Amino acid sequence: MFNYFHKIRHTKPSLFGVLIALFGVLVLTPDTLAIRLSELDRWPLMGWRGILMGTILLLGWRLFFSQNPSSEWRSLRSWPGLVVIIAFSMNSVTFTIGIVETSATVVLTSVATMPVFAAILSFFMLGERQGWSGWLTIAAAMGGVGMVVLDGNNAINVPDGSVVVGAVFGVLTAIGLALTFTMVRKHRNLAIVPAAALGALISGIIGFSLSDISGIINGPLLPILIMGVVILPLSFACLAVAPRYTSSAVVSLLMLLEMVLGPFWVWVGIGERPTSTMIIGAAIVFVTLTLHILRTHWPPQN
Repeated sequence: MFNYFHKIRHTKPSLFGVLIALFGVLVLTPDTLAIRLSELDRWPLMGWRGILMGTILLLGWRLFFSQNPSSEWRSLRSWPGLVVIIAFSMNSVTFTIGIVETSATVVLTSVATMPVFAAILSFFMLGERQGWSGWLTIAAAMGGVGMVVLDGNNAINVPDGSVVVGAVFGVLTAIGLALTFTMVRKHRNLAIVPAAALGALISGIIGFSLSDISGIINGPLLPILIMGVVILPLSFACLAVAPRYTSSAVVSLLMLLEMVLGPFWVWVGIGERPTSTMIIGAAIVFVTLTLHILRTHWPPQN
């Protein structure tokens, strides 16, 4: 199997990129279920996720991905590097708070609007203009999110926090991810893996600093380790490497699977179930963004 992927990497790099991105997304999809099974409060959860992910990412980067470590470290001592570190730290904080607050469907549907905010940021930072169809896509996607949020209180077996707060934190996560990847597109010499690792470590330190000792040590060990040592670093490493071989549009399209499969695993695993209206709203977001990405990046050939 390893030899097969090694061959594909050199003979069909685009296919290799798709396979790596698909693998990364599939690894990521049980993340929300692992959060629920950890039974941790928000601050200990944030601490474990950040510290474990950041540590494993740094080790993985140093052992497998770094080509010129000193140069890559220097790239982080710049304002773009600081922006990416802060943005990734914000992603870790906002996603953790949002997913503990309310339904996984609400948060993951909000996070799925990342391509929307990437388009807006690309307009201001890269001069990439959006036509009328682009803005129509943005309006339709946000309308779908609105449907999910408005019916979020009727979901079954979900946390009893605020649906609106969870959705806001999901949108903030989408903005942080969009900012991260837009900055990386603009500053291609920026080392994203160590930047993400440092951002994760910062969020972990914040989480542990706001936790009490009993909250840190009372969670079941297995889901915490699976989440922090396997799911988060492995999925992000794959999603960070994939755009080197295929287009970022392909990666964005595959990442929409998280919006579909993440709530599914939570539904099967612990019975957290969205309403029919929430499913319809999530489907509107999924279909709208999928069609927009396909239309803009794979136009019909003459």
